[in-house]
Amino acid sequence: MVNQESNVETSGNMVISDSSQESVMESQYQSQMESQYQSQIGSQLESQLESQVESNGKKKPSIPPLYGVYLLNSVTKKSCFYVGSTPDPCRRLRQHNGELSRGGAYRTKKKGYRPWRMILYVYGFPSKISALQFEHAWQHAYQTRHIPFDRRLNPGKKHTGSGTSIHSKVANCKLLLNSESFKRLGLKVALFNQNIYEIWLKNRYAVFTPIYLELNVKTNTEDLDNESVIKGGNYNQLKEFMESNDKHNNEYLDKCWGLYNDKLKRYCECLICEQDIEVNDSEYTLSVCTTKDCESIYHLKCLSDEFLKQEAELDKESSITTTHILPHKGKCKGCDKVNFWNMIVRGATHLQERLND
Repeated sequence: MVNQESNVETSGNMVISDSSQESVMESQYQSQMESQYQSQIGSQLESQLESQVESNGKKKPSIPPLYGVYLLNSVTKKSCFYVGSTPDPCRRLRQHNGELSRGGAYRTKKKGYRPWRMILYVYGFPSKISALQFEHAWQHAYQTRHIPFDRRLNPGKKHTGSGTSIHSKVANCKLLLNSESFKRLGLKVALFNQNIYEIWLKNRYAVFTPIYLELNVKTNTEDLDNESVIKGGNYNQLKEFMESNDKHNNEYLDKCWGLYNDKLKRYCECLICEQDIEVNDSEYTLSVCTTKDCESIYHLKCLSDEFLKQEAELDKESSITTTHILPHKGKCKGCDKVNFWNMIVRGATHLQERLND
């Protein structure tokens, strides 16, 4: 079994000066790279809605049920932190704390640093690649192309730019969540104790975060002063979080499959174009409203165009002229409730995979 978890501990070589010339070059470079990145993410999502079978007969990797980037805090050394990524937060924390013989990272194995607690987890990435990009950017916030040069906390300062305090760690996380590269992926944030929640709210560096960002606060499961927790880690919190996330995803995926069996085996049409829906047609893949009691169904392409149209109208009202490749969210024409595109794609991909098995 291949270990999907990240052990990346790289360090950048580029140090950016404060000169106006390099600032202009940085801005041009970032604009170019952000455009390429958005195109890459768009291609990743679209490819997951096409045929799930490669030419060699192997299935393409689907959208992972859970993949995220985490922040650890040493219990014994309060000012020490570690950023990593994993699809299994509980197992990963056990590796960092030495409870599992394989895995972990060199920095977290140092004498006197264990045990570690996972205090923050950014999740909902559409692929391992996008999670690794977020992880690397957070580790190297002083020079990452994902944060504009003039918005970095300490631009170009290698030893302090990534942030040594919890406030700077949180601020850099927020900067990435609001960056052009990541803000439309529908990412969510889980916070695992009251202290990190208060720091998030305090927002010392006054970093803006998208109003639609979903914050999952877990402060009532385990007490920071609980001796049994300090000896190991906040494993119960992480297990409950993972179970809750699985339940939320599975309820929607089961709904998609149920609608297929109840309706789509018979004639059924798209609520937008009013044409028949063919589930196995990769261009016109079935998509289902994410609202629990709504049974509206669409061609995925029709819904994408509709959501982009809605976003364009809102942008026009706000004098924004940005053109997007994929939508972020939109309202269902049946129930008028907001649907997030990342969940729509997850349901469409899941249904295709089940039909292709």
